[in-house]
Amino acid sequence: MPDKRERILSSAEALIARRGFHGISMQQVAKQAKVATGTIYRYFADKETLLRCLHEERLRGASVAILQGVNAEQPNYEQFCTLWFNTMHYLQASPDGLCYRVQYEASPLFNREEERKMDERYFKPVHEFFECGRISGLFRDIPAELLVFLALENLMLLTQKCTKGCIELDDAMYQQLLDASWNAILKR
Repeated sequence: MPDKRERILSSAEALIARRGFHGISMQQVAKQAKVATGTIYRYFADKETLLRCLHEERLRGASVAILQGVNAEQPNYEQFCTLWFNTMHYLQASPDGLCYRVQYEASPLFNREEERKMDERYFKPVHEFFECGRISGLFRDIPAELLVFLALENLMLLTQKCTKGCIELDDAMYQQLLDASWNAILKR
């Protein structure tokens, strides 16, 4: 069984994914995590601290999953395939995390400057990959963050549609989507 702190974080994430930010209380998180309400305050000063902590830890976890197996020695296309599939698998395995992130980014807690710093801290290798491709002339001459959006961040919406049963994909379609993402960022 995960430690208490992780149970609290996971419970908050699941509750927010289902009910939104304003639909949860610390008591509900405690009940879901099977801990006393006072236990939460041993780890987090208040609800805002809990939610900010959750956001950063999930971003850190996403970066580890997305960068797993990426080898800068490989050709660009192979690195891209690894990034793309890692992103898709991470999002599919974390539907609550995806819903939580959407909720968080729409909440008053979202701070653009803090988010930029966390992106830089956790996703710097991803941005460097796209920036190097842009500088070398392989990718379109647009900012790396927009290349990341075209290639990877749109997978968040695709995954939401799949999770809700609106779209069904098979291996052949995944490959076509990967190729379409690759072609969308290539310089023509």
